[in-house]
Amino acid sequence: MSASNHPVTSREYKLMLNADRFKDRDQGSQVFLGLLDFLIGKEGGNIIERQNKEERRQTSYLDTPESALHQNGFTLRLRKEAKAEDGFQINLKYRASDRYISAAQDLSSPQADKTKFEEDILPPFVSKFSHSSSIKTKTRPDLSSIEKIAVLFPGLEKLNIEGDTAVKTVNDFRANEVVRKLCKFQFGEPPIIKASLSFWYLTEEENDWPLVGEFSFDYDELDGGTGADSMETYPSQVVEGTNQLFSALQSQAGWMDFNRSTKTAFALEGL
Repeated sequence: MSASNHPVTSREYKLMLNADRFKDRDQGSQVFLGLLDFLIGKEGGNIIERQNKEERRQTSYLDTPESALHQNGFTLRLRKEAKAEDGFQINLKYRASDRYISAAQDLSSPQADKTKFEEDILPPFVSKFSHSSSIKTKTRPDLSSIEKIAVLFPGLEKLNIEGDTAVKTVNDFRANEVVRKLCKFQFGEPPIIKASLSFWYLTEEENDWPLVGEFSFDYDELDGGTGADSMETYPSQVVEGTNQLFSALQSQAGWMDFNRSTKTAFALEGL
């Protein structure tokens, strides 16, 4: 294990959506943005930039046939970007309610482009601490066994999973994902809060209801979180505003799906 703690560099609030509201994704998104604008204003904030940009990619998760990674608290995600020149992203994540257990996991990689330690907040207000590393490549790497994956993430060797154990796509499930950047808003002072919608489709046909939808908003800590001794700085006005907004959104029962927790759980635990 690595250091027993890391600074939380960002906080992300996540809510699963009622997919029935988004058969017409553009119309549903605009109506939801109107609701969000009202609730942000009610809590003393304001939208500073409206967005309408969509990004596409294929998302899947990899594990052994016995789900050895998942059983040990890890998820391995593979993203194939829609634009061929953007290549692939491989992300290894460990998520736990205890921040010190999550922080202590060794997710280091000789090829990592980004390592993050962040707080995920789920309804009604449950904190999960996510420690992750991401690798970007132009071509899809060989991810067919634990041994191959451990080349990318050597810390997995400590799990004592046989190196020749096969790794495959979980549930043979590959989601065509559309991420819609919705807006940026503030509660009186920095940091700026970024909001987005994410939808999963089973095929590239996007004119039907999505399998799942998620709304999320996040903000970074002011000091950047660039070292183990970094002071986490989250202004109280921003924390209070986002917490109240999160609670207010959960009162919009017609928009929310409280039967699912996260997109990852949907992919790993059954469709």
